[in-house]
Amino acid sequence: MSDILLRELSNTDIDWLVTSGERRTLAAQTILVMPEETLDVLYVVLEGSLAMSAPCSGREFAHLSRGDLCGIGWLFKTKPVSVTTATSEAVVLAVPKTAITAKLRSDNSFAAHFHRAIALIMSERIRRQFEAAQQLDSSKAELLRYQSGERVKEALFVFGELRDSDIDWMLSAGQIERLEADKVLLNMGRPVDALYTVLDGQFAIATTDQPCDPLSTCSHGLEEAAKQQTFIPLAHISRGGLPGIISFLDFQPLPVRIHATKNAKLLSISRQKMVIKLQEDLGFAARFYRVIATQTAQLLSSITATECRQQSATEDELSSGEFDDELDMEELQQASEGAAKFDWMLKQLRVEA
Repeated sequence: MSDILLRELSNTDIDWLVTSGERRTLAAQTILVMPEETLDVLYVVLEGSLAMSAPCSGREFAHLSRGDLCGIGWLFKTKPVSVTTATSEAVVLAVPKTAITAKLRSDNSFAAHFHRAIALIMSERIRRQFEAAQQLDSSKAELLRYQSGERVKEALFVFGELRDSDIDWMLSAGQIERLEADKVLLNMGRPVDALYTVLDGQFAIATTDQPCDPLSTCSHGLEEAAKQQTFIPLAHISRGGLPGIISFLDFQPLPVRIHATKNAKLLSISRQKMVIKLQEDLGFAARFYRVIATQTAQLLSSITATECRQQSATEDELSSGEFDDELDMEELQQASEGAAKFDWMLKQLRVEA
C-alpha cells in the first residue's frame, strides 16, 4: 500500500504534505489513537507498523504499514472506534487538521488527488476485510453485517457534496437500468465497467467461504461457479449507494458478489464517460472523489466498529442498536440537502421517491 500516495499525488502535493507535517517517532507499544478521541491531525505511516485492536478485549484485527493513513475519520464526520498502537518503533507524519482543511478548500487539484488516494487506501482495507470474512464460518460472518439503518451507512447525505451542475451532468451522461429481485448486478471476480447509483430497491453485498479466483470463475462460467459456492450477505446497499465502487475505483476484480434483494433501478454511467469528465473538470473530480472517499471510509468505519464490538459484545448487543449515535446539526443539514438533491434527481428520471 506504500505506493498509493506516491502514485496518486503529484510532486507538488507531496511537497506540501512534507512541509506542512511534522515527523514523529513512536516507541513500541505507544498508543497513537484512542476510541472516540477527537483528533486535530492526520497521520501518514512512514516507517514501522501499527495495530488496530478492540478497546475491551485488546485483540488485534488489522494492521497499518508504510503509506497507510491513520486518524482520518474527522474528514468524514466519524470518530475512531478502535485502539491504534505501534507494534514496533514507528515513524509517522502528523499533518494538522487546519492545514489540510484549508488546502482542500483552496486547491481543487490537491483535493481530487488526495480524496482519490484516500478512497483507494480505504478500498484496499475493505478488500482485506472481505477476504478475512471468507475465512469465517457462517455464524461468525453474521457478526460482520451492518444494518442499513445505522447512520454511518446512510448514503443519501453524500449528495450534499455535489453541485446541481454535477447532478445535471450525471443525468445527461447516464442511463436507467432495471434489475429484478435475486438477479446479479456484479459478479465476484469480474471488473466493474460502469458507475452505478441505486435509485430504488436494495442490493446485497455477499461473499463466499471459498477464496476468490477470477480466472477460474471466468473459465468455468459464471453460472457453474455460482452453483459451487454459498454466498453469505455481509451488507446491504440502498438508495443513493454506489454498488461496486471499490472495483470501479481501483480497476481490480470485484471481491464480492452484488445482487438485488428487491426489484431495483440504477443510474449507470460508463467508465469511459466518467474518466473523460474527471480529467476535464477538476472541480467535479474533487467533489466526486470526496463522495467516493466518504462512502468507502464510512463503510470501513462501520465494519471496523463491528469488528470491535464482535470482540467485546454478544450478537444480541450487536443487533440491538444501543451503539448507534445521533446525527449532529451539521450532519442533519447535509443529509437534508443530499436527500433534496437526490429526490430532484429521481423526479428528473421519473422514478417515484
